[in-house]
Amino acid sequence: MRFDPFPEGVRRAVHGWHADAGDRWLAGVPDTVDRLAREWGLRRAGPPFEGGSHSYVLPVDRSDGTPAVLKVVYRDEENMAEPTALHAYGGEGAVMLYEYDRWSGAMLLERAEPGASLLEHDFPGLGERAAARKRVAIACGLYRGLWRAADPPGEHPAYPRAADMLASWESRFGDPAEWLLDRLGREWAKRAAAWCAELRGPVDEGLANRDTHLGNIVSSRREPWLLIDPKPYVAERAFDGGYFVFKQALHGPLGGAEVVRAAAGELGADVERVRAWAALRGLDFVCEVAESGELDAVLGAVESILE
Repeated sequence: MRFDPFPEGVRRAVHGWHADAGDRWLAGVPDTVDRLAREWGLRRAGPPFEGGSHSYVLPVDRSDGTPAVLKVVYRDEENMAEPTALHAYGGEGAVMLYEYDRWSGAMLLERAEPGASLLEHDFPGLGERAAARKRVAIACGLYRGLWRAADPPGEHPAYPRAADMLASWESRFGDPAEWLLDRLGREWAKRAAAWCAELRGPVDEGLANRDTHLGNIVSSRREPWLLIDPKPYVAERAFDGGYFVFKQALHGPLGGAEVVRAAAGELGADVERVRAWAALRGLDFVCEVAESGELDAVLGAVESILE
């Protein structure tokens, strides 16, 4: 099967984040695609999908004509257990996992059609804010349905745990390095450490998702909306809301506090725990990702979450 070049955004992201290791992965993807096309009986059905940052995603047809998607991922902690979650969901609320290649981590997935993202979906007759509330309700309702017992992974990769993430944050903010204080300030670090302490302890854990956003939920004929890119963690229900709320507060038309309340209600989660997870995610973003020009906007989003 002819290999189409990488979308430039994927190439830049993988090289930028992972340097030489990323370049080695990029160089090996064509052979992986060719091998799996032969093993799984696939025919190319179009150019690779744009968007994303850590995967080469190609529309294909199976030998029986079933439309599918071949997804070859650069594996890291965040996405390692994606096939494990898709196997656990069994097509309920998420695309189906047809095949999984343990050697490369590549997956053959259901191709959701028409596949328009919830982020771009119009709701005729609704204004911008009302449409945003509708999207929040749909997304959080879907994530609530996806939350379930995190059963042993079997032959698939193990799930990461939110408790480990929280311990890492507690160490970072409880004893902040000078670079962190320069970027964040002592008061924010102190507040973050306090939120970590509040969230620590026994909770009802299940299968939650880290990278919750509207672009990863797409329209489908099989179900109205399907998740296409899970980033599973063993966590409480409020964990889903925390990541989702921060992204909406940063990029959406609704205030952070309004999204906190709406998400907690739809998820069946405690409002203050959703708020704490969301604020921590925002401060983690400041430390790890945000460019200096973004700091005011990100901290403004965190402030709105705390209102």
